[in-house]
Amino acid sequence: MKRGKEQALDYKLIDLHCDTASRMYKEKKPLRSNDLHIALDKASGFKKYVQVAAIWSDNTLSDEEAYSDFWRILNNFKMEIEANRQSAVLCRSFDDLTQVPDGAAAFFLAVEDARLVSGNVERMHELYDAGVRIISLNWQGENALGGGYDTNAPLTHLGRTVAAMALDLGMVPDVSHSSARVTEEIADMAAAAHRPFIATHSASSSIARHPRNLTDEQFMRISASGGIVGVPLVGPHLCDVSTRRATISDVINHIEYFLGLDGQHTVCLGCDFDGTDSLPVEIDSIATLYRLADAMSARNFSDELIGAIFYQNAYNFLKRMF
Repeated sequence: MKRGKEQALDYKLIDLHCDTASRMYKEKKPLRSNDLHIALDKASGFKKYVQVAAIWSDNTLSDEEAYSDFWRILNNFKMEIEANRQSAVLCRSFDDLTQVPDGAAAFFLAVEDARLVSGNVERMHELYDAGVRIISLNWQGENALGGGYDTNAPLTHLGRTVAAMALDLGMVPDVSHSSARVTEEIADMAAAAHRPFIATHSASSSIARHPRNLTDEQFMRISASGGIVGVPLVGPHLCDVSTRRATISDVINHIEYFLGLDGQHTVCLGCDFDGTDSLPVEIDSIATLYRLADAMSARNFSDELIGAIFYQNAYNFLKRMF
């Protein structure tokens, strides 16, 4: 089933990660129309569009400053959604999502780098009450909670407390930026709590050797927990960009590899729009994401499987969790 730029898109999308809310605030860009990867006009063709919008703890800020920054970014984002309330909705639950009309954008909130709790674990309740439903404990290097992907550091005592609170509150831990040791510890904690954990924007380390990517064992532990994995559109995570730019074919290679790990109900998209300046050559924004669907169809993916990866797997997860 061909999907073209000039026709209304006949498929649905749930994208597990973007940095658009932070970019909008920092660069004073509106949600309706802008030169970022995501804007309402760029996504207007989707029959259903659900976006997990992450608010990043800027690494140039202290933990305390990052917490204040979170509220400024969130308030700006909420103001933009209110200004476009006929076509954008901020969701706190699956029930909220079911009320969003076709053609409107539904947003869920995430935190990327939970160091912004700044030693005050009661802030986890404030984040949950604000609508945060997915939380990453790390971004890069070591913080007060534990090690990022570029370290071998485990969770700290505070990190274990925050992870336990997230699981108890109903926030889903995201290990896309975590070290192997933190990922293993969160996997163990999630298993003990009978809760899933996820990787919102991580590719396969068996295809591309990047420290942000998942090993086969990590992918399978996420899958076994009932979690999901979003395949990103970040060039260095997809191939060796020292020799060439990433392509849509590289994205599909990672998807196919994860499917080979019995991941047909686990694989989703976590594009990382507005969080990378290295998209695959054929994709410049969410408006051209249809090219990935067309390329998957050309590689003999069924419409059902394309629909599962673009939408249904994540939809089923949101229904179970929120």
